[in-house]
Amino acid sequence: MFLNAVKYMLGLEMNAIAVTPSPADKATDVPSDAVLSWKPGLPGQKHDVYLGTSVDDVNAATVANPMGVLAAAGRDANTFEPADPLVYGKTYYWRIDEVNTTPDATLFKGKTWAFTVEPFSYPIKNVTATASSAQPEMGPENTVNGSGLNASDQHSTDGSQMWLSAGVQPNWIQYEFDSIYKVDELWVWNSNLQVETISGFGAKDVMVEYSVDGSTWTVLAGVPEFTRASGSPDYVHDTTVDFGGVLAKYVKLTINSTWGGAPQAGLSEVRFFYVPVQAREPQPAADATGQELDLTLNWRPGREAASHKVYLNSDSDAVVNGTVPAKTASTHSLDVTALEFGTTYYWRVDEVNDAAAVASWQGDVWAFTTKEYAVVDDFESYTNESPNRVFQTWIDGWGFSEDSFFPGGNQGNGTTAAVGYDPLAGNIMEKTVVHGGTQAMPFDYNNTLQPYYAEAERTWTTPQDWTIGGADTLSLFVRGRAPSFVEKSSSSFLMGGGGTDIWNSADQFRFASKRLSGNGTIIARVESIERAVDGVKAGVMIRESLDPGSRFAAVYITPDYGCRFQARAMTGTAATSDSAVATPEQIAIKAPYWVKLERTGDDFKAYYSADGSTWTAMIWNPQTITMTGDIYIGLALSSHTATAQTSAEFSGVSMTGNVTGPWEVTEVGVAQPSNDLGQLYVAIQDGAGHVRVVNHPDPQVTVALTWQQWTIPLKEFTSAGVNLASVKKMFIGVGDRSNPTPGGAGRLYIDDIEFGRPMPQPAGQ
Repeated sequence: MFLNAVKYMLGLEMNAIAVTPSPADKATDVPSDAVLSWKPGLPGQKHDVYLGTSVDDVNAATVANPMGVLAAAGRDANTFEPADPLVYGKTYYWRIDEVNTTPDATLFKGKTWAFTVEPFSYPIKNVTATASSAQPEMGPENTVNGSGLNASDQHSTDGSQMWLSAGVQPNWIQYEFDSIYKVDELWVWNSNLQVETISGFGAKDVMVEYSVDGSTWTVLAGVPEFTRASGSPDYVHDTTVDFGGVLAKYVKLTINSTWGGAPQAGLSEVRFFYVPVQAREPQPAADATGQELDLTLNWRPGREAASHKVYLNSDSDAVVNGTVPAKTASTHSLDVTALEFGTTYYWRVDEVNDAAAVASWQGDVWAFTTKEYAVVDDFESYTNESPNRVFQTWIDGWGFSEDSFFPGGNQGNGTTAAVGYDPLAGNIMEKTVVHGGTQAMPFDYNNTLQPYYAEAERTWTTPQDWTIGGADTLSLFVRGRAPSFVEKSSSSFLMGGGGTDIWNSADQFRFASKRLSGNGTIIARVESIERAVDGVKAGVMIRESLDPGSRFAAVYITPDYGCRFQARAMTGTAATSDSAVATPEQIAIKAPYWVKLERTGDDFKAYYSADGSTWTAMIWNPQTITMTGDIYIGLALSSHTATAQTSAEFSGVSMTGNVTGPWEVTEVGVAQPSNDLGQLYVAIQDGAGHVRVVNHPDPQVTVALTWQQWTIPLKEFTSAGVNLASVKKMFIGVGDRSNPTPGGAGRLYIDDIEFGRPMPQPAGQ
């Protein structure tokens, strides 16, 4: 018991300390104007902030003994902005102590974190080199490609990783950057051959010139003598040339003398550093997508910027050319509002300087794209607990109370709809059949009962504005369940099924059949199969009875095993298949493909065909199965698992022999939920009571086994007088709302209802 108490106290202490520091622990290149933030421990705590460059001081300091690093005591906010900019290149240490409010005022000492501030200048990355001459395999490019440098910036003694001139005077090497930079300094690794201390090929007296255009050159003053290299493999740069922030795109080094006096001259590596004066590191990041319509643009500012001119437009040329009106920001951020859905925006920040040599620095052009839709309901927020149950927001025909639902309409709308599952039985939301996130809304309809339509409705206390951001589309995702059996034409059928398998000694599947007396044949083209799991089967079958253990012969198309012949010769025994003799051609078959099964007395033969005319007999032919009396001939479908539904489409179905009666649809071995066709609709009602109903154009959407996005042009509602700036109610239903007639039953899944404007599709898509 004592141990449990200790564990509890330790857990309480761990939960009470500050966590999730920003900047992150050990972060580098942190902006000099960074604002520190953290996730507080327990609610209501005060925060003591310690910040300094000595880890020992930050570790040891207290409010009573601040040691010069107590930056703030008893702070309410979980953020802290240093009064002065942080020092470039310095590593800082910081700690947050959480202090409970009275009466106990317990202090929870925090961890000590560290971060390093951005350097004053950065390496120029894109540099090309040319030279007056070079020895074979010792070209000038070796001085800027990092060859010879290890992770500690130590240079090797390998001559093929350096530049050495051919000795034709004058010896010079020239560097070109990808744009004009404000150059801070140059690091030099001199020629570092093993014989350097003897031969002295390294540069000594060097004239440095710079230019912005490659034509007009200025000599840099104060260039130091280049230090002689050690000729050892641990050589680090030992000469730094201060450029003092001159503007340059080109730099030329003319070597007037070397350490050994030889006509050849060389260098191992150079590295130029620049002061960042342009805006950089945009937020949103370049080419970011899914951005909000109201957002804050942010960027890391140029060193000398006094203000910032921001160009923003959906026309890239207007931003590139600066013809769109600019907004001036005093800080390196700008709030923008009223953007439009599904639009790519271009933006540029020009840094404006007060006293610098260059009045302004034009920035790069960045882009971001706004989200296409805003959420109406993604069904993620609903739980099993009242008042947060889905049927307390989407009112259906059952109504609800604080504890469960009530059939008959306690606050229900009187239709046959039921949304959500019973919260007392487990999850109220669908968590497996989901389009986005982790939940979808199940929607049951039963239009065999009055009033012959099913509807769920949501009412907003504050009317919604669906006209913002150029919105022109309402979108929702819907998925149904497979139908039991739908006759699309006299020879074309859509069929749904479940069940563990047609196998072993008892089958579970859906069978659509007619009666056969004597010999007969059935042909069908399996057009498509929805692969629920491995082992789905769709094909033709002749069966003695509708019992699970009945004798049968069947030929299927499967997504995983090609075309297969299968049979059960004796009632209640294990079924067998042609797996031992199946040919590679047969195994490779995929839908769409033709199959045929024929009975002649007790002999059953199976065939497959690509075109329905030329048939290939399966090696397993014939199978001898005795069936007596009138038997069953038809279409079979199994999902191969008890928890999944599958669907298949058949065409070209034909039979020969004494086939009689209508189609009978049987759930062999196990009940298999299915959907009947029904008319899906959405209706919108505005604050003034105007209503418009829009029907889904495809009546088969209720039997689709994949998620279907339904996009409805918003003009469908506004053309009927509905004010979409004041959306009061939304209805989702199945049936004919204006003229109810008896229909079918089933279950739909609804997810991700949104409004907005989709991005235009590229041409040809």
